[in-house]
Amino acid sequence: MENWELNFKWLKLQHFVKDKFTMEILPNIDTVLFLIGIQKLGKIQDDYTKEDKLSITTLGMCEVLKQEGYFEETGIDDEGWPVWNELKPFEPKSDIEGQEILKINAIEYFERDFDLKDYNDNV
Repeated sequence: MENWELNFKWLKLQHFVKDKFTMEILPNIDTVLFLIGIQKLGKIQDDYTKEDKLSITTLGMCEVLKQEGYFEETGIDDEGWPVWNELKPFEPKSDIEGQEILKINAIEYFERDFDLKDYNDNV
């Protein structure tokens, strides 16, 4: 994906999430991964600890990176959390490259599961 296309699709995803969750500002990658993690976990509560937020964001990261073969889901633990097996390490050459990989896969996740392709907010 070319840089301009990634930027355009990422902005579209940010607006989609902002509109769906009536946010005041555009979400960053951590917020998007957190929401993907919540979706995967299937449990919503009013308040999360800092540790819970980190675990849910990591869950979202595993969910989007499974598309690239970094992780596979192996089951559910006693508390209802998905268990993941790392198939290969996620070691991008830089933070920027890591962010791009996560954004690309988050976009693909939303295009596949939430009709992002058909979303039009006049971005």
